[in-house]
Amino acid sequence: MFSMIAIGGRYGGIGLGIAGGLGVCILVLVFGMQPASLPVSVVFIILAVITCVSVLQSAGGLDLLVKIAEKLLKKKPQAIVFMGPLISSTFTIFCGTTYVAFSIYPVIAEVAADAKIRPERPLSVSVIAAGIAVVVSPMSAATAGMVAILAVSGVGLVQILTVVMPAFLIGVVCACLSVFKRGKELEKDEEFQRRVKAEGISVFNSR
Repeated sequence: MFSMIAIGGRYGGIGLGIAGGLGVCILVLVFGMQPASLPVSVVFIILAVITCVSVLQSAGGLDLLVKIAEKLLKKKPQAIVFMGPLISSTFTIFCGTTYVAFSIYPVIAEVAADAKIRPERPLSVSVIAAGIAVVVSPMSAATAGMVAILAVSGVGLVQILTVVMPAFLIGVVCACLSVFKRGKELEKDEEFQRRVKAEGISVFNSR
């Protein structure tokens, strides 16, 4: 299975899905492993989340959220390393999927560049935070699966969130601190300045 994932990872996208399916076929047909029952509940949860996000985008709600997030980021551009990951993960928490966070990444990069901060600092943590935020979202399939597994032990959604939410916030803050001064500042980065001059553009707003 790991070999199939490694092979599929070289192609990405559909190739990764096909390689995973091929690995499952090998486990079942060659090694005789019995497949488990279909994850019907998880599939319906994913379907419901994607449907709600699609409606949100079609109704213009996602654009509104991006505009609000942009205003918040531009109010404190120097805090983009902390604000970017927190806002992108908030999108995931309330929508149950990381796909909604994709819409905020260009805004984070733009605000960071205007503030003369290396965009990879907030972007790197924003992507990770949005992905991990799935386990904090009450609407995600991951949380539903966790609730189903721990229900036999008498652990409910509230107890799970009281553990994962603080752990998530502490982890995001630590990640933000780890990249806060990572790499040279853009004004002192020779390679960045060389590329800017080669393109004949200016990435900084005049202040």
